[in-house]
Amino acid sequence: MRSARSRVRLVGTAAVSAALVLCAAPTATAVPDFGSSGSSGSSNGHLRLGYVNSITVPTGTPFDGFPIGGLSGIDYDSARGEYVAISDNRGEQGPVRYYSLRLPLDQAGKLTTAEFTGQTSLLDTNQAPFTPRTADTESIRYLPGSDSLLYTSEGSARIGLPGFVRETARDGKFLRDYALPEAYTPKATPPSGFRDNLGFEAVTVDRAGTTITAASENALAQDGPAISDQVGSQSRFLRIDRVTGAHRGEFVYDVDPVRLAPGEPFVPVSSVNGIGEILAVGDSDYLVLERNVSAGGGFSVKIFRTDVHGAENVAGKPVLGGTERKMRKELVFDFAAAGVNPECIEGITWGPTGPDGTRTLVLVADDNFGLAGKTTFHLLTVGR
Repeated sequence: MRSARSRVRLVGTAAVSAALVLCAAPTATAVPDFGSSGSSGSSNGHLRLGYVNSITVPTGTPFDGFPIGGLSGIDYDSARGEYVAISDNRGEQGPVRYYSLRLPLDQAGKLTTAEFTGQTSLLDTNQAPFTPRTADTESIRYLPGSDSLLYTSEGSARIGLPGFVRETARDGKFLRDYALPEAYTPKATPPSGFRDNLGFEAVTVDRAGTTITAASENALAQDGPAISDQVGSQSRFLRIDRVTGAHRGEFVYDVDPVRLAPGEPFVPVSSVNGIGEILAVGDSDYLVLERNVSAGGGFSVKIFRTDVHGAENVAGKPVLGGTERKMRKELVFDFAAAGVNPECIEGITWGPTGPDGTRTLVLVADDNFGLAGKTTFHLLTVGR
């Protein structure tokens, strides 16, 4: 189901460079060696992120018969020098699909082009293309040591359609689903499970390739009130054994309340903050991308570092009580403080090593097929 009959090579516009440095506290476990595959940080656990530049893909750019758009997740394969990016198209703007692409750096270590090299249709459990509106694909990862990929769907709570964490072959064929706790299944009476469009937006795999972690964008319906400018949201991190599918734990992460423009009223339909993506740093700590949007303030994005150590394992709890020990979080990057318009960022991956040996992060923003935002790739550096 993969097509690479044509290539699209897009030259992006570079934005001004900037840097913001905030240090996270050392984690309880040693941070992997800096610069090794899938790792980051320094020996004392601090992260130093700096903004480099961004490139944008024009809205509606065609590739293999369909518009490039809805890019909601991204991952990098250093051995191939290739990225995969998944579209959150629900089968209404072409097939449910992921792209293969390259994002080369110039001698100065900046993004120069986005070269789309392939498009692969993802298949449902019956090995046929998804029926429209039966999947809302959001995040994608390579599975270390294999030739397969991992991706998520938020489902659709409005119609009781559950989300999933799924393994697929590179050609899009279904391989397996990972069983999820019953608490995540959307139900109308009493309200429980994922809230609509606030399910598994995020997934990551640890460096060893043994543990999958998926995170809900906001709290499950039974775990707390809907997010607002006054109240944050208790998302759950679910850790899964990649081989056996056994659940290794669930942990609670507090998403910040919605940020509004000065004087802007809170409107639930158009104002939200949530987890856009997570990325494993070590065996137990993560980078968390919180994406905020409001009608008056537009998009704003912050990156936090968090850790399961010291947090209460809530595995098996159908409902949170509100007194659980949460995952600690520390701000490590704020696009607003760096003076950068992030657009609707929904994906983050470890990128290539720069010309000077610096490790990088690559982020992708969703254009919502022309409704809001632009398809944008951002480059950050990771220093000691």
